Amino acid sequence: MKGYLIQGILETISGLKEISALLADIRRQDGLLSDSDLERMRSQAYEAAGAYGKEAADYLAAVREAYRSGYGEDAEDFARLSLALQGAGGMAAELAGQYIAATDRAYQLGGSVTRLAGLLDGSAAISSRNAVGMAELAEAMSLAAPLAASLGLGADEAAAALGTIASAAGQGGQEAAASLEGILLNIRQVADAGKGVSAEGLREFEAACRTLGVSLQDAEDGAAALRSPMDVLKELSEAYSMSGPDGPGRSGLLEALGSAQSAEALDALLSSFGAYEKMLEEYTGGAGSLATQAGLAADSWEASMSRLSGTWEKVIVNIADPAVIGSALEGLNGVLSAIAKVTEALGPLGSAGLGAGLLASLKDVGREGTYSPENMPTAA
Repeated sequence: MKGYLIQGILETISGLKEISALLADIRRQDGLLSDSDLERMRSQAYEAAGAYGKEAADYLAAVREAYRSGYGEDAEDFARLSLALQGAGGMAAELAGQYIAATDRAYQLGGSVTRLAGLLDGSAAISSRNAVGMAELAEAMSLAAPLAASLGLGADEAAAALGTIASAAGQGGQEAAASLEGILLNIRQVADAGKGVSAEGLREFEAACRTLGVSLQDAEDGAAALRSPMDVLKELSEAYSMSGPDGPGRSGLLEALGSAQSAEALDALLSSFGAYEKMLEEYTGGAGSLATQAGLAADSWEASMSRLSGTWEKVIVNIADPAVIGSALEGLNGVLSAIAKVTEALGPLGSAGLGAGLLASLKDVGREGTYSPENMPTAA
């Protein structure tokens, strides 16, 4: 038992060292931060992280990434948003940061935490109601959003299209992103050798669309203008269903893409366009979805243990006198020894009951700010 206690103390010390290193990194990002700023940040990290079932180091790592991405003034708000995303999607901090930064730049949100929260709410709504993981949707959006936005897709359309491809075609985040990019480049008639889209392929794709009775262009004021990609896909889906599984229109359209992966994705998207429209509605009505999913994650056993770990760290930080530390640890050791004797006397079944009671009592330890949607930025 003493060995476990010592191990716990060593792990706590390691955690405190990590926190100190993160604070040093944050100061390197912003030399104007004072000692009191860093101390406040350290103290706040436990409460902020505990609300999301994370550790203080997770929160400070997110703050550091926010500084690195140029969000210094709102770094702590961005960190909370990142922790909510990590919890809701079970994703790594790096991916959460990439998703936030990529969508902010792609859709020119100007670093608005509120607008970003609305975008993430929509994605969380799609993920929670369909067979698509939040992490894979985040990965797909991180990769595809820049091109999708430049080719005329809104964030809602991109998320719903990627969600449909991921669920209907079974493609992962990277695959779904590459597939959607290939489809959009063909619809908007943009050649890109790096993505395998040639000028000849574009001509073949346009001809295949004409065969199905769908035009890629509209006449506006006497001049031809490319149509909205999703309007084109909606018409293609209707013609696609009428063509039949073996119709020449179908095969010609898919072959024109020149990529088996993109063809698989286009087939899934056109065959399941109703699913796309459903996801689009879910995105629009998704306010509060990220908070809800993050809250569920914050109630997990793993999250409770993270909060307990944070409480241990706070205890060590708050005890300054070595004599007091020794006394406190001796007291804890006595409590744990007593528990060991009781469980030994109770036997396996009694120990299980006692253990269940202890686990239940520990669930909210360290959770100073019990999770609620108010703890994170949300869309107006």
